[in-house]
Parts: sequence; structure tokens; C-alpha cells
Amino acid sequence: MTMIAMVFSVPGMVSTFSNAFEVTHEQESFNLMGGPFFYLNLFGFALYLCKDCINGRSFAKRILNLQVVDNETGQAASPMKCFIRNLLLIMWPIEVVAALSNTSRRLGDRIAGTKLVVFDKTAAQPKVNFGQVIVPVLISYGAILLLILPFFGLTSANEGQKVNYVEASYDEQSSKEAEKLFADSLGQYLTASVKTYNQIQDRPLKYVSVIFQLKENYLADDQGFEKIKTTTMPVLLSKFPEKTFIGQVKYVYQTSNSMQTRVEHLNWPHAN
Repeated sequence: MTMIAMVFSVPGMVSTFSNAFEVTHEQESFNLMGGPFFYLNLFGFALYLCKDCINGRSFAKRILNLQVVDNETGQAASPMKCFIRNLLLIMWPIEVVAALSNTSRRLGDRIAGTKLVVFDKTAAQPKVNFGQVIVPVLISYGAILLLILPFFGLTSANEGQKVNYVEASYDEQSSKEAEKLFADSLGQYLTASVKTYNQIQDRPLKYVSVIFQLKENYLADDQGFEKIKTTTMPVLLSKFPEKTFIGQVKYVYQTSNSMQTRVEHLNWPHAN
């Protein structure tokens, strides 16, 4: 069941890793496990907590010939009891200590009123009630969403810091001129990609995004980064004077199997 739950994480991981070496002018954002795929990942975790909900037997327990049963009746534990039992897996260090003293009943068993036994093939098994199975899954998914609410707050705060520039105000000529300026002045150090937007919502400023693809690794330490920054900034400000724009500068050093980046946000004090 763990492997099946992990399958739900694969799309998010694929999305994240497929874009790992992609450098764009997009503003930096807090991405939860591949964006929308994060919710799919949560569903996989919710399923994991409900792994024993079908007659007290996950896939692993079926292989090992085990079953979670009601401690009083000896019958297969209900889906809700199995969910409560597995909910304590979140506090796994405590569960490990509890399991050492009683291998058939961990802490979750004591709270849920269940125990782990060898599966009795001769015992009659109740018919699966999928309505009862779905309820713990929904509760599990909802509980996990509540737990990660603080992360949504971080995402909202990050989105609020993004600059709302006007897409239609993209100035191709100014962007190309800036790229040529960097090529003529610093072509031996880097290749520049520039995007200039002449309007920002509610602010009379330009928005400038610059990507510097470095030819040598100036990002390995702070000294090297300061050197390349003090080399590039005067050229940038000769084209776009201070307090006339805000934006970001991405410094990128990329090889065939690795990439380093540093981002500088430009937002001058008292810029109007």
C-alpha cells in the first residue's frame, strides 16, 4: 500500500524534476510539490492512512498473512477503527517504542481498540461496505488539508509579493537593446536575456527581468557572486536608471548535469 500511495507522488515529482533545469523569466514562487499535483500527493497519503480499511488487511498484510481485528470481538476491524489505528503512524517514534513492549498491539491499536493477528482463513469475513471505506478516506484527506493550511499562508504571502506588470506593455526593442548592451560590454563573462515591461499596475514604473547565463561559476561563494554582481549592475543601471524600474536578476551557471542560481530582487527604496 505504501508503494501505491507513492504512485500518487510521481506526477508531482516528474513535474518538479522536468523543470529543474529550466530557466525562465517567471517570478520566483513557492511551489508545493508540483503545484496542483500536490493535492494528488495528499490523496496518496490519505489512502496510506486508510490502508487497512478493507477487512483490516492492506496489501502487505495480505502477503504476510496478517489482519487487524477488533480487540473485543476478534472480527475484522471496521474501516474507521483501522483509520484511527493508522493515524498514530504520524507519531512513528512513539509507535516504535510502544510496539517493542507489545508486538501485536501498538499505541494506535490501544486507542482504536484493535490488534494485529495472524489471518484466520477459516473465519467468515464481512462483506466490504465501500460507503464505510470512503468515509475514513474523506476524513483523512480533510484532516491533512487542515494540517497544511499554514503552507497555504506562505504561498499566499509569496503570491502577494509578485509584481503585477502589464503583459501588453512588453517592450521588445528596449529588451533587445539591453541584451546587445550586455553582449558588447560583458560578452566574455555571460549571455543576457532581458524582458522589459513599460507598465506596472498601480505604479508608474517599468518592470525589468534579466537572466545572466554565466560562462564561469561565480556562484560558488559570496566573493565570486559579489564580483559578478558589481560587474553587471553598473551596465544594467546605465540602461535603466535607479528608481525608474523594479524587477529581478537571475544569475545562472549551468553545466550538463548541474545548475546553480541566485536571484536578486530590485525594488528601490521610495521608488514611485
